[in-house]
Amino acid sequence: MKNISSVIFGLLTIFQLSAQTVSVPAILKQYVGQSFQKYPRVGEMKDQVTMNEVKVGLGKTAFLPTAMGDLSYRQQFPTPLIQFPSGQGQMQEIRIQPTDNYNASVTLVQPLIDLRVSSLLNKAKSDLETSKDNLESFKITLAYQVAQLYYSIVFLNKSIEVQQEQINLLESNLHQIKVKVKNGAALNYDLVSTEVKYTNAANFQTDLKTQLAKQYNVLDMLTGNTGKDYLNETTFNTTAFNLLTDSLSAIATRNNPDIRIAADKIKSSQWDIQSAERMRLPLLSLQAGMGYKNGFMPNIDLINFNYFFGLGMTIPIFSASRPGFQRKLAVINHDATQHALETQKVILQKDLLNAVDEISKNQKKLAGSDTLIRQAQLAHNLAAERYKFGVITNLELLTAVSNLKDAQLSQLQFEYNLLLSRMDMCRLAGICWW
Repeated sequence: MKNISSVIFGLLTIFQLSAQTVSVPAILKQYVGQSFQKYPRVGEMKDQVTMNEVKVGLGKTAFLPTAMGDLSYRQQFPTPLIQFPSGQGQMQEIRIQPTDNYNASVTLVQPLIDLRVSSLLNKAKSDLETSKDNLESFKITLAYQVAQLYYSIVFLNKSIEVQQEQINLLESNLHQIKVKVKNGAALNYDLVSTEVKYTNAANFQTDLKTQLAKQYNVLDMLTGNTGKDYLNETTFNTTAFNLLTDSLSAIATRNNPDIRIAADKIKSSQWDIQSAERMRLPLLSLQAGMGYKNGFMPNIDLINFNYFFGLGMTIPIFSASRPGFQRKLAVINHDATQHALETQKVILQKDLLNAVDEISKNQKKLAGSDTLIRQAQLAHNLAAERYKFGVITNLELLTAVSNLKDAQLSQLQFEYNLLLSRMDMCRLAGICWW
């Protein structure tokens, strides 16, 4: 009953996950598609899959017959002969092999029973599945890397926009200070302080633009673009990658690419063990041939049509490849792959818990950011009014401006971090949204 409940829960979880859709911008999907087509590493891994497909096809040929043609001429000395007395003291000679030997034949060998070939073929098929999973795993990693770059660009664009607003406020304040200094209503210290604040804000904006340019360079490298089609998006899609955490956690242990690759390696190592064990087994094959050759009695010089067929068995007795050692190595490798799978499961559980904690933390911070911005905006408005009437100092006004922009940037950072945490959770679960 417990097993049935587990199966039902698993099916409901899968259905629940499949019913959800990951909401991402169309331009992001376009960039991911370009990276799959143009990033050289993807092509390299596709070639690896193709090579393993060829290996599987090559392994299947071991079950097919082998035909060989033979054309030969051999002159033999001395020629074997039989001597016997023919009367009157003379000896008669009869040749039993010709001096000139001719042969033209075709030989066919068809394996009938070869258990070694089947295990090697299954090993090749397992390697093919591993290469396919490696490709899919890399595509998942690449897609999420492109997504991180995309939203990093969005974050930096928005940060630059917010920073520009701060610079505009500082410019306005700087103009007021200059007028007040000219009229003797403010000190040069106030002017210098505002100029320092303005310079720092401009330098920070320059740093943001430099980071943005670097992000574009990496995105261009992955997608094969030339940097002409830049993103100007400055808003986050708050529903992007927002799937049910419980569903993702339940399915990640089976759908995670690292887990799948580790499981593939276990299957492959099992076939290695079986291949090593079957190295001691015999090979039974059908042999047949036909052609033309001389050397048949009674007229050994006459070229005659001939054929043959039969069975042959090859029995390994002593092998330089040391099957026993090969099996020991295969068993050790199998144990190592099992430990690697368990390691991946432990790492996955740790990463899932960390992702859940990050999501929860950023959700709580984001929930309080609106209140913080409203308070900072109100404080800024009051400070600006009071400064006009000379109630507060310029330093207090600059502090209010900084607090407002810091609150806006913090909210943007919380949105960005929450998005990255959700994205990381989907990546761990192996969600393909492109």
